[in-house]
Amino acid sequence: MASGSSRQPTSHPKWHGRPFYGYDSPAVQEHYVGRSAWPAAEFFMPHLEPGMSLLDCGCGPASITVGLAEVVAPGRAVGIDIEPSMIAQATTLAKNQGVNNLRFEVADITDLPYPDNSFDRVFSCAVLEHLPDPVKALKEIHRVLKPGGLAGLIKTDWGDPLISPESDAVTRFFRLFEQGFNQQGGSLNRGRHLRLIMQEAGFDVIEFFAAYGNATTPELVQAEINGYIAWMDNLPWFDQAIELNVVDQAALNEIKEGMKRWSELPEAFIAKGRCVAIGRK
Repeated sequence: MASGSSRQPTSHPKWHGRPFYGYDSPAVQEHYVGRSAWPAAEFFMPHLEPGMSLLDCGCGPASITVGLAEVVAPGRAVGIDIEPSMIAQATTLAKNQGVNNLRFEVADITDLPYPDNSFDRVFSCAVLEHLPDPVKALKEIHRVLKPGGLAGLIKTDWGDPLISPESDAVTRFFRLFEQGFNQQGGSLNRGRHLRLIMQEAGFDVIEFFAAYGNATTPELVQAEINGYIAWMDNLPWFDQAIELNVVDQAALNEIKEGMKRWSELPEAFIAKGRCVAIGRK
C-alpha cells in the first residue's frame, strides 16, 4: 500500500466508487470478450465430460465459459464474477449462443456461495493475480469441489516479457501496471508460484507448466498495444498513480505515444507468460 494509506487490500478494491481494475469499463470488458475456450482452456478440455457439473470463477463476459458449458452439457455449469455488468454481458452471450445449461451469479471467489462438494470441475483464468490472498480463493475452490474433482487454473506471469526490439515505453508500462496490482496486494508476476500456492490450499497438483502468448504479426502487436493503452485510459489505477505522485500525466502520455510508435515497427514482437495447473481434491 502507498505511504499514508490505511486501507487494507480486498478481493474487490475500489477507487472513487469504481472497481480498481476497471471491470466496469466497456473497453476493459472488450479485452476479455476476445478470449475463448479454445485455446485458453485447451489444457483442461480432456478432463471434461458430458454430465459433469462445472464452476467458472471469474467468468467475465463468459467467452470462455460458454465453451466449457457446451462440453459438459447436459451437466450444469455456473459462471460467477464480482462485477455485475460482466454477469449481464455473460447472460446475454449465453442466451444468444443458445447455451441452456449455464447460469451466472454475482459472487466473490474468496467466499463462494455453494455447499461443500458441489462441483466436479472448477475453472479460473486470470483471476488469482488480482487477489491479496490467492490461497484463500484456492481453499474455497477446493472446498466446493467434490472429492476427486479437478480445478484447472491459469495465472499470469508477466515478470519476464519477451520484447523485441527493446522498448523503454513498453517496459515502463509493465512496471507501472505491476505497481498498480501491488498497490492492492496482487501481482501479475507470480504465476510461477501457482503450483506452490495450490499445494498450500490442499490440492494434489497433477499438471503444471508455463506458456507464452505471442504477438508476432503487426496486426497482433498493434492490437496488444491498443489494449494496453485502453487499460491506461480506463483503469482507475492510472488516475490514482497521478494522485499518489507515482507518475504524472505527461509521463503517461509519453508511455502511450512510445508504445504506439513501437507497435508500428514491422519487426515488433511481444510475448507474455502464464502458468497453468490442474489440481485434484
